[in-house]
Parts: sequence; C-alpha cells; structure tokens
Amino acid sequence: MKLMDFIEDFVRFFGCQFIISTHSPFLLAMRGAKIYDLDENPVDIKRWTELENVRIYYDFFKLHNSEF
Repeated sequence: MKLMDFIEDFVRFFGCQFIISTHSPFLLAMRGAKIYDLDENPVDIKRWTELENVRIYYDFFKLHNSEF
C-alpha cells in the first residue's frame, strides 16, 4: 500500500510515469493505470477486474469468505 501511495504521489506531483510488471491486484487497481495484458495476442488493454489472475484471487476469497 505504501508503494502504491508513493507511485500515485510521484505521478500526481511530479508527472512521473512508471512501467511496472506485476500480478499484484493492489497495484493493478491504481487510479489511472493503463494495463496491457501481455497474455493476449495481440496485446490488449484491459481493466484490472478483467485480468485472469485477479479473477482467480476473487474466486478464491469468495469461496473462503466465511473464514474472515
């Protein structure tokens, strides 16, 4: 979460751009993120909620919801 705050601050206040390779749903969900799905051919731009790995996390936690 601190990394996400750091990146968002540098984008907002200093106009920085970042190229990040990650499976982290926290970083993928950042405001204004442009996500290139490299598993697609040709490469496709998607919302973070459309990515397969995020759906797997979602399904897993939904299945175990009663444990929280």
